[in-house]
Amino acid sequence: FTLLSGAAGLFYMNKCYQIKARPFWNHLQTATAFVGNSLSLGALVSGIIVLSTLLVMNIAIDEAVLVFASVFTSGLVIEALGLIIHNHDLNRSNNEGGAAHYVQCTTFGKTYLLRNTLLGLNIIAALTLLALQFSGVSSSALLVPWLALALLNCVTALIGRALFYILVIPTTMPGAFFWKNKSFEEHARDTGLADNPATGVAPLTH
Repeated sequence: FTLLSGAAGLFYMNKCYQIKARPFWNHLQTATAFVGNSLSLGALVSGIIVLSTLLVMNIAIDEAVLVFASVFTSGLVIEALGLIIHNHDLNRSNNEGGAAHYVQCTTFGKTYLLRNTLLGLNIIAALTLLALQFSGVSSSALLVPWLALALLNCVTALIGRALFYILVIPTTMPGAFFWKNKSFEEHARDTGLADNPATGVAPLTH
């Protein structure tokens, strides 16, 4: 039931973001980001709960570690593949999605490079740990490296999520950004949109 409801939630969340008015999000990469993060971050949370329980009960953790490690690595690979395709497609795009990607590679280029580098290192480290696991190294000895890698992936995911939201340019207002967008604030005040508290823009009082 949890797997089915989780998959349904991911599907509808993905559909909410993949709309034509947001070309930067209207791409396969949105789905791979959601699914990849769900697998990698989910493996961390589930792994902490399950493995700690098994250790307390003095039950072997080898198979459980292998399962969580495989799910974690799969999530990283899925996210990376989506980013590669996203970069390939938006570099050849002439719409607002292409403009957003240009800003991502210029204004936020160092942050973008940092996230991609960290993700690549995470995948290499995960594959290395998996290889050690298959070669017969004790799962208990690999728990600390896996935990450190999972925490590093949390930082990587946080950077990726920030880029995901800061860079979107709506087709309804080319050049607009959601984060500290002065143009959007002025537009909202001029059109009366700021009168709606849900907009998040305070109307002028003088």
